[in-house]
Amino acid sequence: MEPVIKNYRNMFTPDGPAVRLVGADDNAPTCTMSYTEIAPDAISAHHIHPWEHSIYILNGSGTIVCDGKEHQIKEGDAIFVPGEVNHYTLNNGGQGTIRRLEINPLSAQAGVARVGAEMGVGKAPMIRNFRGLSSGPGSRLIGKSDGVPNTVLLYNGAMAPGSVSHTESGGHTHVWEHLSYILEGEGALSCDGKEYRVAEGDAVLVPPDLHHQWLNPSSAPMVRITFNPLYSDEAQGIA
Repeated sequence: MEPVIKNYRNMFTPDGPAVRLVGADDNAPTCTMSYTEIAPDAISAHHIHPWEHSIYILNGSGTIVCDGKEHQIKEGDAIFVPGEVNHYTLNNGGQGTIRRLEINPLSAQAGVARVGAEMGVGKAPMIRNFRGLSSGPGSRLIGKSDGVPNTVLLYNGAMAPGSVSHTESGGHTHVWEHLSYILEGEGALSCDGKEYRVAEGDAVLVPPDLHHQWLNPSSAPMVRITFNPLYSDEAQGIA
């Protein structure tokens, strides 16, 4: 087995539609990852569907409207929008283009969103910024306590230059996958002894049961976030 590594720059066209960085064709077991942009003063479509969204704001700021109520969003925010909530995003923050990641359960690829102003169940989104986390790397931006049905989000923080993960064990293996995104810097991912270069803008799917270890041989920090299936949240040592 090998990891899936895709950079949004090789797939996304400026002013173009969303692109799926990782999907069912990549044998993603739990969720898919898409990359989208919203230009200044632009608005996304009003839509509602049975599945949830998890969103991470890479750049920019604006407003997400859920069942008619406005919520401010900014760079570094993780957003959990429950299923059956009508939602759309407005780029009115005055900070250029909103760049974001959108995580959907795998089942959503076969689903159909309903477009329009239909009101939903009225649940508010959960919005949490990584700067407000009280603990270190591996902190949950979106966790089981937030009522997520499928996927949790970890903020892995800055991996210092020259550092290696899981040094005591030389890496690790587990039955769930990782779906990571490199926010800053560059480094390497070792899978079954083979190294793969990773850099800012890369989406990385590490399949289940694949021995892996993160390395940062560069001269600058590497920062990433990681989406894991919900059941992994009860296990030990996930990162």
